[in-house]
Amino acid sequence: MTIKVKVCGITNQKEMNQIKKLNVDHMGFINIKRSKRHISIEEVKNLQEKINDKQLATLVLEPNNAYEVTKKVDVTKICNIQLHSLSNYDIRYIKWSNQYNDYGYVNATKVIGLKDKLDIKKINEIKTYSLYSDNILLDYVKDGLTGGTNTQIPIETAIEASKIIRQENPNTEVTLAGGLNYKYLESIIDKLHYFDRIDLNSGVENSPGHKNIHEIKRIMNLVNET
Repeated sequence: MTIKVKVCGITNQKEMNQIKKLNVDHMGFINIKRSKRHISIEEVKNLQEKINDKQLATLVLEPNNAYEVTKKVDVTKICNIQLHSLSNYDIRYIKWSNQYNDYGYVNATKVIGLKDKLDIKKINEIKTYSLYSDNILLDYVKDGLTGGTNTQIPIETAIEASKIIRQENPNTEVTLAGGLNYKYLESIIDKLHYFDRIDLNSGVENSPGHKNIHEIKRIMNLVNET
């Protein structure tokens, strides 16, 4: 099994450098003011400029409109974007408008919040976003908000959502998020093949925005040995 690992909510260069040495696939920088891991777009740009492999960075946003996304992509030159808002139409527009830039193809991840069960409305939402998103990130939703909840989605619910995505669009990758830590991932290791990526954030922190490098290393060893 080959599964990609993204560490999200990185806030400083020291930890970024330590995490990079672990050969993770992606590193996320959160530019959402409500997040405890928020950093300014200028800070994101500065960290991005210190990464040799430009495909490592992911810009995490909760924008009011598509223009805000294209503007921040242009400033940071980060082509991997993770969206906690916007419609399917907005995502299509962002991908269309950025096909003409000179620094890379925009890869769009849409975050979909899940709780215990999937109802018809949620199933239709999953199907709709699967059509034009490059990746769907499944995260636990609390009080209508996703990200940093440190709460795990019931694994069978996440698997059901993953199956819907893959049936609707086999080209769309699926990311499992939501309070992932070593102990939990070890308990579901035989089910990780239903996902293309895992997203580590609140479950691998000593405090908000400060990662436990040892915990991340243990997880990398776990998934690489499976």
